[in-house]
Amino acid sequence: MRFKNFGDFIDKKQRDAMKQLKLIEQVLTTHGFQVDDFMKEGHEDDPYIFVSNPNKNTSFDGVRIYKIGDVIAFRIQKESETHPYGNAYTLAVEKMFDDLMAEEEMDEIKAGKLVMKAIAKELHSFFDKSEEAENEYRAGEIDMSNDNIMMRSTGTDYSSQIYSKV
Repeated sequence: MRFKNFGDFIDKKQRDAMKQLKLIEQVLTTHGFQVDDFMKEGHEDDPYIFVSNPNKNTSFDGVRIYKIGDVIAFRIQKESETHPYGNAYTLAVEKMFDDLMAEEEMDEIKAGKLVMKAIAKELHSFFDKSEEAENEYRAGEIDMSNDNIMMRSTGTDYSSQIYSKV
């Protein structure tokens, strides 16, 4: 395919990204996730979908799934229209599909269905582990509020360097 100018190339990349995000939106919706589409009306330059966190006991409402370069990624987001924060995690959809096709002799349709399940499982796992980590963090804060605080050793003993003036 030959492009007339750089703008045509960028337009095609954005259209491709929107198609892929739309497919992921459909996959996640069929697996019980609530998904909001931010690919139109003012979001043409930075299209994304917002997947609501089914676990309500966390500090964030969901994740933003977006395309960056050739990679589909997601990041934690407090609300559906705020900016994401924290680390970006990849959804290696194409790699999953290629691995399934290479490892086992299966047709493309069956491999595609397994990839769809894997994407949903990946996000469920992410939300569950995030809730667990935040609960552990909160439990640690409560323990530290007690008067009897125990400090962990860093492995270095400086007591021999203290001199007393007796």
